[in-house]
Amino acid sequence: MRKKIWLCLLFCLCSLHLAAEEQNPKDTPKLLCVGLGIYDIIHDPHHVMLQIEYRSYFHRCHYVRPMIGIFATEQGTTYLYGGVAFDIFLGNRFVLSPSFAPGLYYKGKGKDLGFPLEFRSALELSYIFRNRSRFGAQFYHISNASLGHKNPGAEALVFLYSIAL
Repeated sequence: MRKKIWLCLLFCLCSLHLAAEEQNPKDTPKLLCVGLGIYDIIHDPHHVMLQIEYRSYFHRCHYVRPMIGIFATEQGTTYLYGGVAFDIFLGNRFVLSPSFAPGLYYKGKGKDLGFPLEFRSALELSYIFRNRSRFGAQFYHISNASLGHKNPGAEALVFLYSIAL
């Protein structure tokens, strides 16, 4: 297991190095992401969700993006989170962005995930337009890492439009 983790980290670092040669960091803007998707996509019933997220960047490393966001479903389920994403550029027009974000979960009339503190692991693939805005798809899993009395988890598929700021 450790070997797989180290190999993944090595791959990410190599990808970031290659991306640094292809992309100019000044061309990496802050982003306001607005998304529409399906919450709890693997289980029934599914719910429509709206997501809003802000992504900044570190001045020394524009590929590491601190982020803060919120999503809500039509049943009042909400999740307020903050974390970090990493931009891995695949050529000049595509970017793969894995992210991790702990946050506070409120079930509303929706699914009980067992604990108010939940962790979101996501993977996003986006197309970069000439004006530096992006359109992409994001898939993520939310789990409480067995901190609560139960840990059913939930998955979501979100289509995002990211506005370059």
